[in-house]
Amino acid sequence: MLTTVRSLSKLSFLASLDEEALRDLAPHVQERDLGAGQVVILEGDACQSVYLVARGLVRIRRLSEDGREQVLSYVGSGGFFNLVSALDGGTSLATVDAVSEAKVFGIPCEHFHQLIREHREIALQVSEQLAAEVRRLSDLVESLALHTVRTRLARFLLSASETESPPRRWTQQEIAAHIGTVREMVGRTLRAFADEGRVRRQRGRLVIVDREGLMRVASGVE
Repeated sequence: MLTTVRSLSKLSFLASLDEEALRDLAPHVQERDLGAGQVVILEGDACQSVYLVARGLVRIRRLSEDGREQVLSYVGSGGFFNLVSALDGGTSLATVDAVSEAKVFGIPCEHFHQLIREHREIALQVSEQLAAEVRRLSDLVESLALHTVRTRLARFLLSASETESPPRRWTQQEIAAHIGTVREMVGRTLRAFADEGRVRRQRGRLVIVDREGLMRVASGVE
């Protein structure tokens, strides 16, 4: 589907461009509608485009040779991904798929380079995004290296309860991929939390019963 100037003008990443610049860019941008679970990029692919998320949510993850996965981040409306491979010319660092129905816009790498060379505001946005990614990934490395599964799971449950409305129904496999462990360990730890009176299942969702107790676990006190 050929992207229109009007569609591009609604994307916050391109808000600084005037109509002439958008008109020059539009013929090169590919608009894609994604179904839940549809893959946008495979880890190791040659870089084709930088993608902007217009609607929905996508997941960025890496897979090991034995099938384990680690979720690196989620990107929602207004975000963009595949920056690193676009900037350094290397292969894509992670697999990206749609968590829900989504719409993304792909800007070919050569046109993306032109954008950041000619428009200071866009170059600044890219710099800020990369800085945020470095900070977030540094926190992830610290969590995986220095904290137990019990602590990581407690932090995940607390964060999800504060940021999701309504709460999402996470599977144990999804939680495991998010916190860097295996499904069996998540199940074992959740049962321990339930036995301790910290969480319970209600209509298929996990409900925090003892928030203060879970916060102590998350802080590493217990």
